[in-house]
Amino acid sequence: MHRTIFGITAAIAAAGTVALVAPAPAEACGGFFCNRQPIDQSGENIIYAAGDDGTMETHVQILYQGTAESFAWILPVPSVPELGVGTDVFFQQIRQATQPQFRTNSETTGECRTTPECPRDDDGWWGREDYDTAGPMASADAGAAPPSGEVEVLLEESVGPYDAVVLSSTDAMALFDWLTDNSYDIPEASVPLLMEYIENGNYFLALKLQQNRGTGEIQPVVLRYTELKPCLPIKLTSIATVPDMPITAYILGSRRARPNNYLATEPDLDDSSFWLRGASYADAVSRAVDDAGGQAFVTDFAGATPTMRIALADVEDLRETSDPGAFLMGLQERGFNGDSQLLGLLLRYIPPPTDAESNQFYNCIVNSWCDTYDAHLAGLSFDPGAFVDALNEAIVEPRQHAEDLTRLHPQLTRLFTTMSAEDMTLDPLFDLDEAVPEVSNIHEATRLTECAAEYFSFHAPVKFILPSGAEEVLQEGIAYMGSDDQYCEDREGGMYGPYVEDSTARATATRRGIVLGGGGGCNVSGSAGGLGLGLFLGLGILVGSRRRRR
Repeated sequence: MHRTIFGITAAIAAAGTVALVAPAPAEACGGFFCNRQPIDQSGENIIYAAGDDGTMETHVQILYQGTAESFAWILPVPSVPELGVGTDVFFQQIRQATQPQFRTNSETTGECRTTPECPRDDDGWWGREDYDTAGPMASADAGAAPPSGEVEVLLEESVGPYDAVVLSSTDAMALFDWLTDNSYDIPEASVPLLMEYIENGNYFLALKLQQNRGTGEIQPVVLRYTELKPCLPIKLTSIATVPDMPITAYILGSRRARPNNYLATEPDLDDSSFWLRGASYADAVSRAVDDAGGQAFVTDFAGATPTMRIALADVEDLRETSDPGAFLMGLQERGFNGDSQLLGLLLRYIPPPTDAESNQFYNCIVNSWCDTYDAHLAGLSFDPGAFVDALNEAIVEPRQHAEDLTRLHPQLTRLFTTMSAEDMTLDPLFDLDEAVPEVSNIHEATRLTECAAEYFSFHAPVKFILPSGAEEVLQEGIAYMGSDDQYCEDREGGMYGPYVEDSTARATATRRGIVLGGGGGCNVSGSAGGLGLGLFLGLGILVGSRRRRR
């Protein structure tokens, strides 16, 4: 029985990319249902390329753990699509280009007291040093419907590593029986949801790996058809999902995009922990979506499509390169890396000895100094022309097409949400709308160090200014009025300095002539003369530097 990936991607009604992410345990199949046991779906990533002429293209990424024989995948589609294969690199680059980032800008007002140079001891020089005050940074027409109760195969072809069929039926139970009879292992609980999509006019794409293909050759599936709005079908996902499952939709088009039948919301980022302590952005989105009733999206990014270098150099000149090592070196020079997709092709066209570890084998033969496998290579029937054809189909052409899409569509929107099963009752639709404002994925805050003559830089007051204008005090100032000699004495004794506990440093500062909080008099040493006014100004900052919001 084939383990079947079956869910959200099953009814995408627009151009997009969907990533199906399986849990890590060894027994996980990467799909939603394995041997009648539900496998949780941990995330979805979708890229829609929406043309102004109503054409859509959907790239579906499949991350799978399991045997090649067990792989099977089902996807409801709005019409009979034109099929192709895509590239995982598209997903990687579009995610990196739009991922929310939290950046901290460091600023300083005034001038702090210069740190004295202290006499050398056994551990080196005390005193002047490069002390980091910047703090942490997080930086086709399907024709008539089949007769009632029957299943019709509308399309059957080979696509990349897959054997694909597109099915039509008016009876969900008949469709269920057909899939089960053809080794697609799906739960009977899916029948009512299948019927909903059938009643909505959907068809079903079903994929299996070809017999001579390994799981390393699994790659995104591309579907092209006519559709007016990007649609993200999630009802089927409710059968096997996790609470607050992350869903990211990337929409390429001539205009920016917004949710149509879901609310638009914003997470509360008015908290320095996103910049300073790596607080979870997804958790903040979950809270915002829950507050909006469970069906809402956050706009992570909306703006000009970033430049993405996805395409690789041409490989046609390698057709006559009969030496496997030279062929691999030629791929390396063209920017190919040893990912699982390339490895899957290598295993077919340049198989290693049965007792050799594949990565070690390929790393060896690409280096001219390694002759360990010369005898094995001499016995291989290497066909460089066939390998070039396979590389073009699986890697070169999909990567060129993905880069072309980013150039064809000037605007990109990234919409993000998290959803639990009880909220998956409505398939989200998206609109392209020129009124959608630009949204940056860069969130910048400021760490402000307020220097004055009575503060060394490491003990100056520091506050954190959030994008909203709200302020948080990160460090109360500790003014030090002792002389340079007294500073060196206190530092050598571990009583004052950048790495001394605040309580100890404050006690030492008090002993050197300061009454913290503005009370009492000051016994300022000679070398600190003329700093009295600065002292009281500093104490005013110390006392008044409390958290406030604008």
